[in-house]
Amino acid sequence: MINVKLLIESFFATVLVFIVLGLFANFPIDIKFLNPIKILMEDFKYTDIYYSKFSEHHDQPVNREIVMVNIGHLDRGGIAAIMNSLQRANPKVIGVDIMFYDQKDSLMDIFLREELSMPNVVATNVLHPNDDPPAVLNSSDFFGELNYAYSNLVGTDSLNSTVREVEPFFDEDGYWEEAFTSKILEMYDSSAYNDLMMRGNKKETINYYGTYKQFVTYEGEQIIFGEFDPEDINGKIVILGYLGRYIGDVSDLEDFKFTPLNHEVLGKSIPDMHGPVIHANILSMYLYRQYIDVMPKVQSVILDFFVCYIHVVLFMFMFVKFHLWYHVVAKIIQFLTSVVVIYVMFFFYETSHYKIDATLILITVLLSVDVLYLYETFAVMVNKKLGYKSYFISDH
Repeated sequence: MINVKLLIESFFATVLVFIVLGLFANFPIDIKFLNPIKILMEDFKYTDIYYSKFSEHHDQPVNREIVMVNIGHLDRGGIAAIMNSLQRANPKVIGVDIMFYDQKDSLMDIFLREELSMPNVVATNVLHPNDDPPAVLNSSDFFGELNYAYSNLVGTDSLNSTVREVEPFFDEDGYWEEAFTSKILEMYDSSAYNDLMMRGNKKETINYYGTYKQFVTYEGEQIIFGEFDPEDINGKIVILGYLGRYIGDVSDLEDFKFTPLNHEVLGKSIPDMHGPVIHANILSMYLYRQYIDVMPKVQSVILDFFVCYIHVVLFMFMFVKFHLWYHVVAKIIQFLTSVVVIYVMFFFYETSHYKIDATLILITVLLSVDVLYLYETFAVMVNKKLGYKSYFISDH
């Protein structure tokens, strides 16, 4: 027979689990034993494990619609020469992921200005959404009114956060701007662009296609000296930007970001992907319509609460009836739950491109075992002061 008191008190104990979790996640003092919880809450998603350990992105065929060209340490004259050489191969769009803040050598800047002003070129700028009103930082006014779009990548900390999302459009209080990748998509494939707009999402979860190895890449010098196949460029998207001193260089951290493809899921030591490669992954997702649909926040919280509640009912029953073995059996259940939840999440992510956030589920299930000791303390206090016999008091 179902014990009503067990079900009711399990509900209140589950609420207590979420309260404790909120206190831990927002605790103002840095305490070592709270660090794992804070890391999991702030900058870790279980999809990181999927990309880092299980995804077969290294086996993906090369995407030949997107070409990346590394500027290395070439000066503005060299960058202009790359663009001039590229234009002769008739690319559909050239995205220039480089900022030119000040005017330098007049002759080279004039040459560069001519290349940047071509109608199939998208130049990058930086959006400052927190300004009032929002504003963008462009390259030097010397280069004129270019076809600008913002290159901001979504993360709480541009230097240390993992880049998992992109904001395709910025639309607040009548101020509207397009992201770098959205503008390129609009010029390259209007149908794919319309599909992106129809989704109407403020942010899109990036479905990473792969590393720089999954795209056509060239060094800037190869383009300048004609050491490339024109068919690789003809009618394609070209992203011009910094990929290190040479393509594959991991020693220079300029424009280097953390992504879910990082082999170190927690405690990352160095970033793993340059900005232009992230832009290429975003464009690949748009072009192939390989979007990730995310479970709505309300549904996610309801699911998290339900799963936690089921475990609390089980743990509370074990706590009272089998107290001697409670902790051991509960840890086994936690482990099995973790395996099942992560498998289910991976299954939906892989087969349906549907993202279920497992982080909160697993943290609450983890905390619930120990929070029951706290709940028992409250139950004893209430019993002494009010005479209420909880499930713990009446049966334990």
